Amino acid sequence: MPIEKIIILEDIGEVSLKRSRRFKRLSIRMAPNKGIWINLPFGISYKEGIEFANKNKAWILKNKIKKEQKENSCTVFSINCDFKTKFHSLKLMARETNFFSTELDSGFLKVFYPESLEVENDQLQNFIRNSIIETLRCEANYYLPNRITYLAKKHGFSYHSLKVKNTRSRWGSCSHDNKINLSLHLMRLSEELSDMVILHELCHTIVKNHSSDFWNLLSKHCNNLSSKRKQLKDYSTQII
Repeated sequence: MPIEKIIILEDIGEVSLKRSRRFKRLSIRMAPNKGIWINLPFGISYKEGIEFANKNKAWILKNKIKKEQKENSCTVFSINCDFKTKFHSLKLMARETNFFSTELDSGFLKVFYPESLEVENDQLQNFIRNSIIETLRCEANYYLPNRITYLAKKHGFSYHSLKVKNTRSRWGSCSHDNKINLSLHLMRLSEELSDMVILHELCHTIVKNHSSDFWNLLSKHCNNLSSKRKQLKDYSTQII
């Protein structure tokens, strides 16, 4: 675990200084609902980290605004929210406890939290998001290998291997040697849209670019392609 020290910087506010042997270079990081932190490799002092932050204050302030905008647009999961993955519905349950916990039961992702806590609490909201990610990962590792095997056999494709990832921007990718990556967020799509993404990557085992030959090949194997591509734009590979 990283060694962490919290400081307050003028104009910026709270910043975490994190030290770990995993860090190879001095860098600034930030993320919605996770704050701002500086990665300190061993050999770099806290003083040098603070100087680095002050030197890059303009960059931090600019990106802090973007981070806060994303935080303000994030979904707030409530007791009555209707959030579903492919196989589970989210259910928030307050009970007499001092900690958060989850349970997958009869088609529900149950998130338990202290009854003394408001459901809008930031820590709880982050826990809910992380619980959803792990549920999606579980579903994807079960569903996607079977689905891509089925679609590859049905449409006459072959591929080298499959990995399921929590991608930040892509629904999928295919390497030059036909190793396919698929996003676990496909579990939030309808079957016809997730099939389109899978077929997209399978077509890349034949055509390695997005030329007209590629789109003609994908259209051959995926009906109503134009409409499905437009529908996919309404979704994101991140839970917001």
